[in-house]
Amino acid sequence: MTISLSNVESALFAEDIEGLLALGAPDDEYFPEAKDITAALTTLSKDRLTEANVIAVISLVWAKYFELSNDDIEKRIPAFRRIAQNLL
Repeated sequence: MTISLSNVESALFAEDIEGLLALGAPDDEYFPEAKDITAALTTLSKDRLTEANVIAVISLVWAKYFELSNDDIEKRIPAFRRIAQNLL
């Protein structure tokens, strides 16, 4: 799969990590996060576009936007992994 804004946003939407969409948030709820994740991932060379690096990028962006602790991020790693697998 190509790393594009629409693909990243779709993956975040499908996973709904924070459950915000299920609570009725607008469909573009994760757009700012998707934009930052896409920007970071598109700077990686093909050989650095690994599951571990995608998870690291998502983790950093998520911690920034949701002001999460390391423990909070750790709890979300399975969801980040599913998103990374979806994108790769």
